Amino acid sequence: MRTVRLAFMRQWGGNIGIGIALAVVAMLVLVGSGATGPGAATLIGVLIAVAVAVAVPHTCWLREDEDGLTLVRLLVPRRYAWSEIRGLAMEFGEEVETSGHYVTLRLRLADPPGRFWGPQLGRIDVTGDDLPRGTEPRALAELFAVFGRRGLPVERPEFANEVLHVRGLPPLPSRPVRSVPAGPVPTADQAYADAPGVEEEEKDLAARRSTAKSPPRKRREYLLRTAARADRLALADGDQDMGQVVGARIAAGNLTEHDGVTADGDDARAYVRQQYLDWRRTSADRGSGRRGGR
Repeated sequence: MRTVRLAFMRQWGGNIGIGIALAVVAMLVLVGSGATGPGAATLIGVLIAVAVAVAVPHTCWLREDEDGLTLVRLLVPRRYAWSEIRGLAMEFGEEVETSGHYVTLRLRLADPPGRFWGPQLGRIDVTGDDLPRGTEPRALAELFAVFGRRGLPVERPEFANEVLHVRGLPPLPSRPVRSVPAGPVPTADQAYADAPGVEEEEKDLAARRSTAKSPPRKRREYLLRTAARADRLALADGDQDMGQVVGARIAAGNLTEHDGVTADGDDARAYVRQQYLDWRRTSADRGSGRRGGR
């Protein structure tokens, strides 16, 4: 049995929020009951907030055993059998206010197109190129090693291997290349129902031509949108223009190569439609979340 402490992935702001909420409740109870005056209640509230902010990170960990993983958050355990776990998902993002880059890690409990659905383990900061900073704690390497020992995929193995290398641990085992598409393939009408116009998309992509030094998540978005646009152009002529068809296949091949998957013939274009629809839905969900939080 091995335990990985997740304190390093707990964000200070979130811990403070929990502490403040408990402190406010305690202050209201103390003042309302007449047990203490406002001044003493405020002091007690501050002490509670600080204590919770310091203690909360140490109440979260991941425990591995022969039957599965137990995720403990705020001392509440949740059990996942190995048969339920599909791997470790890594979702990269950027803070709007600070422009700081981060990666959110979570258990993957569903294959694509579910992709990220599973409990969140935490979040860590990364470089502007979505790479490790080189100062990640050993606990992060131990987390990656858990998935390596079980032969479960890590979404960005090159990221994980760099962290493992710095901490002197063996790299993740090589995995066989996945063939696509897997699962139902949406029709073109379904995949591109909410897509912007082809000309509008071309203008936006023109401003993103240089991708050689872009972070991987931005480079993938560019490749995906470019492949979807090429697919739509070919479909507009009923796949009669062989120049457009070849262009669509090449663009789709660039995406499958980036994703490390294989596809034969027009299966690559089917993969583009799957991924484009998934990307549009994910983008819409994020937008709804931001609007709802305001």
